[in-house]
Amino acid sequence: MTSPSETMLALVLSKDGRIPEGEALAGAFRRHFPDARTPDSAAAGGASVFLVEGGMAAIGGVNAPAPIAKDDPCVAFAWHWPDAWAAIEGHAGHVVVAATGGADAKSRSRLLGRAVAAVIEAMPAACAVHFAGSDALWPAALVAEAVAKGGDEPPIPFCVAVALGRDPEGGVSAITKGLDAFGLMEIETRGFRDDPRQLNGFLLDLAAYLVEAGDVLGDGATIGPDADTKILVRREESVVAPGQNVYRLYFPDQGAA
Repeated sequence: MTSPSETMLALVLSKDGRIPEGEALAGAFRRHFPDARTPDSAAAGGASVFLVEGGMAAIGGVNAPAPIAKDDPCVAFAWHWPDAWAAIEGHAGHVVVAATGGADAKSRSRLLGRAVAAVIEAMPAACAVHFAGSDALWPAALVAEAVAKGGDEPPIPFCVAVALGRDPEGGVSAITKGLDAFGLMEIETRGFRDDPRQLNGFLLDLAAYLVEAGDVLGDGATIGPDADTKILVRREESVVAPGQNVYRLYFPDQGAA
Protein backbone atom coordinates (compact mmCIF):
# COMPACT_ATOMS: atom_id res chain seq x y z
CA MET A 1 0.00 0.00 0.00
CA THR A 2 1.06 3.59 -0.53
CA SER A 3 0.71 6.61 1.72
CA PRO A 4 -2.06 9.06 0.80
CA SER A 5 -0.94 12.13 -1.13
CA GLU A 6 -0.51 15.16 1.10
CA THR A 7 -1.31 17.49 -1.81
CA MET A 8 -3.88 17.12 -4.58
CA LEU A 9 -3.59 19.25 -7.71
CA ALA A 10 -5.76 20.39 -10.61
CA LEU A 11 -5.34 22.82 -13.49
CA VAL A 12 -8.27 24.94 -14.67
CA LEU A 13 -7.71 26.05 -18.27
CA SER A 14 -8.76 29.52 -19.44
CA LYS A 15 -9.62 29.85 -23.12
CA ASP A 16 -9.00 33.60 -23.30
CA GLY A 17 -6.22 33.70 -20.68
CA ARG A 18 -8.10 35.90 -18.23
CA ILE A 19 -7.20 34.74 -14.73
CA PRO A 20 -9.47 35.43 -11.73
CA GLU A 21 -7.86 37.23 -8.83
CA GLY A 22 -8.58 39.57 -5.98
CA GLU A 23 -12.16 39.98 -4.83
CA ALA A 24 -13.59 38.13 -7.85
CA LEU A 25 -11.78 34.96 -6.79
CA ALA A 26 -12.20 35.50 -3.04
CA GLY A 27 -15.92 36.14 -3.43
CA ALA A 28 -16.46 32.97 -5.47
CA PHE A 29 -14.40 30.94 -2.99
CA ARG A 30 -16.37 32.19 0.01
CA ARG A 31 -19.63 31.36 -1.70
CA HIS A 32 -18.43 27.76 -1.74
CA PHE A 33 -16.72 27.98 1.68
CA PRO A 34 -18.53 30.55 3.87
CA ASP A 35 -16.17 29.85 6.79
CA ALA A 36 -12.94 30.20 4.79
CA ARG A 37 -10.31 32.61 6.06
CA THR A 38 -7.02 33.88 4.72
CA PRO A 39 -3.67 33.61 6.53
CA ASP A 40 -2.09 36.68 8.10
CA SER A 41 0.95 36.61 5.81
CA ALA A 42 0.85 36.70 2.01
CA ALA A 43 1.69 33.55 0.08
CA ALA A 44 4.84 33.29 -1.99
CA GLY A 45 4.47 33.90 -5.71
CA GLY A 46 1.27 35.89 -5.38
CA ALA A 47 -0.97 32.85 -4.91
CA SER A 48 -4.30 33.22 -3.13
CA VAL A 49 -4.49 31.02 -0.03
CA PHE A 50 -7.63 30.02 1.85
CA LEU A 51 -7.80 28.08 5.10
CA VAL A 52 -10.89 25.92 5.44
CA GLU A 53 -12.02 22.79 7.26
CA GLY A 54 -8.55 22.08 8.64
CA GLY A 55 -7.04 22.21 5.18
CA MET A 56 -5.60 24.78 2.82
CA ALA A 57 -6.36 25.66 -0.78
CA ALA A 58 -3.72 27.55 -2.76
CA ILE A 59 -4.76 29.08 -6.08
CA GLY A 60 -2.33 30.66 -8.52
CA GLY A 61 -2.80 31.96 -12.05
CA VAL A 62 -0.35 31.35 -14.90
CA ASN A 63 -0.43 33.58 -17.97
CA ALA A 64 0.53 30.75 -20.30
CA PRO A 65 -1.11 27.59 -21.64
CA ALA A 66 -1.08 24.49 -19.46
CA PRO A 67 1.63 21.97 -20.44
CA ILE A 68 -0.78 19.64 -22.25
CA ALA A 69 -0.14 18.36 -25.78
CA LYS A 70 -2.51 16.73 -28.26
CA ASP A 71 -0.82 13.34 -27.95
CA ASP A 72 -0.73 13.33 -24.12
CA PRO A 73 -2.76 10.47 -22.60
CA CYS A 74 -5.25 12.83 -20.95
CA VAL A 75 -6.25 13.99 -24.46
CA ALA A 76 -5.52 10.98 -26.63
CA PHE A 77 -7.44 8.55 -24.39
CA ALA A 78 -10.26 10.88 -23.30
CA TRP A 79 -12.92 8.51 -24.66
CA HIS A 80 -15.51 10.30 -22.49
CA TRP A 81 -14.74 13.61 -24.26
CA PRO A 82 -13.88 13.08 -27.96
CA ASP A 83 -13.68 16.86 -28.60
CA ALA A 84 -11.23 17.52 -25.76
CA TRP A 85 -8.41 18.84 -27.93
CA ALA A 86 -10.69 21.09 -29.97
CA ALA A 87 -12.02 22.54 -26.70
CA ILE A 88 -8.62 23.38 -25.22
CA GLU A 89 -6.51 24.07 -28.30
CA GLY A 90 -5.22 27.62 -28.22
CA HIS A 91 -6.17 28.27 -24.61
CA ALA A 92 -4.09 31.14 -23.27
CA GLY A 93 -3.78 30.63 -19.51
CA HIS A 94 -4.51 28.36 -16.59
CA VAL A 95 -5.00 28.33 -12.83
CA VAL A 96 -3.21 25.89 -10.52
CA VAL A 97 -5.39 24.67 -7.64
CA ALA A 98 -3.74 22.78 -4.78
CA ALA A 99 -5.44 21.23 -1.75
CA THR A 100 -3.37 20.19 1.28
CA GLY A 101 -3.99 19.19 4.88
CA GLY A 102 -7.40 18.31 6.18
CA ALA A 103 -8.38 15.23 8.14
CA ASP A 104 -7.59 12.74 5.36
CA ALA A 105 -7.39 12.22 1.61
CA LYS A 106 -11.17 12.23 1.30
CA SER A 107 -11.40 15.69 2.82
CA ARG A 108 -8.57 16.91 0.57
CA SER A 109 -10.39 15.63 -2.51
CA ARG A 110 -13.58 17.39 -1.43
CA LEU A 111 -11.63 20.59 -0.85
CA LEU A 112 -10.00 20.29 -4.28
CA GLY A 113 -13.31 19.71 -6.05
CA ARG A 114 -15.05 22.66 -4.44
CA ALA A 115 -12.03 24.95 -4.88
CA VAL A 116 -11.96 24.05 -8.58
CA ALA A 117 -15.68 24.83 -8.80
CA ALA A 118 -15.03 28.24 -7.23
CA VAL A 119 -12.33 29.00 -9.78
CA ILE A 120 -14.65 28.00 -12.62
CA GLU A 121 -17.34 30.31 -11.22
CA ALA A 122 -14.88 33.21 -11.16
CA MET A 123 -13.47 32.46 -14.63
CA PRO A 124 -16.13 32.68 -17.38
CA ALA A 125 -13.67 31.45 -20.01
CA ALA A 126 -12.83 28.23 -18.11
CA CYS A 127 -12.89 25.46 -20.70
CA ALA A 128 -11.43 22.37 -19.02
CA VAL A 129 -10.02 20.93 -15.82
CA HIS A 130 -7.05 18.59 -15.63
CA PHE A 131 -6.85 16.51 -12.44
CA ALA A 132 -3.21 15.61 -11.84
CA GLY A 133 -3.76 12.52 -9.69
CA SER A 134 -5.88 10.76 -12.30
CA ASP A 135 -4.34 12.49 -15.35
CA ALA A 136 -7.90 13.10 -16.53
CA LEU A 137 -9.26 16.02 -18.55
CA TRP A 138 -12.89 17.10 -18.20
CA PRO A 139 -15.11 19.96 -19.44
CA ALA A 140 -15.11 22.76 -16.86
CA ALA A 141 -18.89 23.20 -16.86
CA LEU A 142 -19.44 19.50 -16.24
CA VAL A 143 -16.99 19.51 -13.32
CA ALA A 144 -18.72 22.48 -11.68
CA GLU A 145 -22.14 20.88 -12.13
CA ALA A 146 -21.04 17.49 -10.79
CA VAL A 147 -19.32 18.99 -7.74
CA ALA A 148 -22.44 21.01 -6.93
CA LYS A 149 -24.66 17.94 -7.20
CA GLY A 150 -22.23 15.79 -5.24
CA GLY A 151 -22.48 17.84 -2.05
CA ASP A 152 -19.99 16.53 0.50
CA GLU A 153 -19.09 13.41 -1.48
CA PRO A 154 -15.50 13.11 -2.78
CA PRO A 155 -15.45 13.83 -6.55
CA ILE A 156 -14.33 10.28 -7.39
CA PRO A 157 -15.15 10.39 -11.15
CA PHE A 158 -12.56 13.17 -11.50
CA CYS A 159 -9.98 12.07 -8.91
CA VAL A 160 -9.97 8.50 -10.28
CA ALA A 161 -9.81 7.68 -13.98
CA VAL A 162 -10.30 4.36 -15.76
CA ALA A 163 -7.96 3.59 -18.66
CA LEU A 164 -9.61 1.17 -21.09
CA GLY A 165 -7.92 -0.83 -23.82
CA ARG A 166 -8.37 -3.86 -26.08
CA ASP A 167 -6.73 -7.17 -25.25
CA PRO A 168 -5.11 -9.18 -28.05
CA GLU A 169 -7.88 -11.74 -27.55
CA GLY A 170 -10.56 -9.10 -28.19
CA GLY A 171 -11.66 -8.43 -24.64
CA VAL A 172 -11.34 -5.18 -22.70
CA SER A 173 -8.59 -4.43 -20.19
CA ALA A 174 -8.88 -1.69 -17.60
CA ILE A 175 -6.86 -0.13 -14.82
CA THR A 176 -7.71 2.78 -12.56
CA LYS A 177 -5.44 5.74 -11.90
CA GLY A 178 -5.77 7.96 -8.85
CA LEU A 179 -6.55 5.55 -6.01
CA ASP A 180 -2.92 5.73 -4.89
CA ALA A 181 -3.60 9.32 -3.78
CA PHE A 182 -5.99 7.81 -1.23
CA GLY A 183 -3.40 5.28 -0.04
CA LEU A 184 -5.04 2.43 -1.98
CA MET A 185 -3.95 0.08 -4.73
CA GLU A 186 -5.35 0.57 -8.20
CA ILE A 187 -8.00 -1.79 -9.64
CA GLU A 188 -7.26 -3.85 -12.75
CA THR A 189 -8.99 -6.42 -14.92
CA ARG A 190 -8.56 -8.03 -18.35
CA GLY A 191 -10.70 -10.08 -20.67
CA PHE A 192 -13.96 -8.23 -19.99
CA ARG A 193 -16.43 -9.15 -22.74
CA ASP A 194 -19.40 -6.86 -22.15
CA ASP A 195 -19.98 -3.12 -22.73
CA PRO A 196 -16.83 -1.14 -21.71
CA ARG A 197 -19.07 1.63 -20.36
CA GLN A 198 -20.55 -0.88 -17.93
CA LEU A 199 -17.06 -1.81 -16.77
CA ASN A 200 -16.09 1.85 -16.38
CA GLY A 201 -19.10 2.53 -14.17
CA PHE A 202 -18.52 -0.57 -12.08
CA LEU A 203 -14.85 0.29 -11.45
CA LEU A 204 -15.69 3.86 -10.45
CA ASP A 205 -18.37 2.60 -8.06
CA LEU A 206 -15.85 0.17 -6.58
CA ALA A 207 -13.27 2.97 -6.31
CA ALA A 208 -15.77 5.14 -4.42
CA TYR A 209 -16.50 2.23 -2.07
CA LEU A 210 -12.79 1.72 -1.34
CA VAL A 211 -12.21 5.42 -0.73
CA GLU A 212 -15.02 5.34 1.82
CA ALA A 213 -14.32 1.94 3.43
CA GLY A 214 -10.55 1.68 3.08
CA ASP A 215 -8.39 -1.29 2.15
CA VAL A 216 -11.05 -3.91 2.91
CA LEU A 217 -10.70 -6.27 -0.08
CA GLY A 218 -8.64 -9.26 0.98
CA ASP A 219 -6.99 -11.67 -1.42
CA GLY A 220 -9.63 -14.19 -2.49
CA ALA A 221 -12.61 -12.01 -1.59
CA THR A 222 -15.61 -11.93 -3.92
CA ILE A 223 -17.68 -8.92 -4.86
CA GLY A 224 -20.53 -8.21 -7.25
CA PRO A 225 -23.47 -5.97 -8.04
CA ASP A 226 -25.89 -8.65 -6.82
CA ALA A 227 -25.94 -11.84 -4.75
CA ASP A 228 -25.61 -14.07 -7.82
CA THR A 229 -22.50 -12.41 -9.30
CA LYS A 230 -19.20 -13.49 -7.79
CA ILE A 231 -16.22 -11.45 -9.00
CA LEU A 232 -12.97 -12.78 -7.55
CA VAL A 233 -10.45 -10.29 -6.15
CA ARG A 234 -6.75 -11.09 -6.10
CA ARG A 235 -4.02 -8.85 -4.72
CA GLU A 236 -1.43 -9.36 -7.44
CA GLU A 237 1.19 -7.62 -9.52
CA SER A 238 -0.29 -5.62 -12.37
CA VAL A 239 -0.10 -6.91 -15.93
CA VAL A 240 -0.84 -3.47 -17.38
CA ALA A 241 1.65 -1.65 -15.11
CA PRO A 242 4.41 -4.15 -14.18
CA GLY A 243 5.94 -3.67 -10.75
CA GLN A 244 2.75 -2.23 -9.29
CA ASN A 245 0.47 -4.27 -7.02
CA VAL A 246 -3.25 -3.99 -7.76
CA TYR A 247 -6.64 -5.41 -6.94
CA ARG A 248 -7.04 -7.79 -9.91
CA LEU A 249 -10.66 -8.64 -10.71
CA TYR A 250 -11.64 -11.97 -12.27
CA PHE A 251 -15.13 -11.80 -13.74
CA PRO A 252 -17.00 -15.13 -13.91
CA ASP A 253 -17.37 -16.72 -17.36
CA GLN A 254 -15.12 -14.13 -18.97
CA GLY A 255 -11.78 -15.89 -19.12
CA ALA A 256 -8.58 -14.86 -17.41
CA ALA A 257 -8.52 -11.38 -15.88
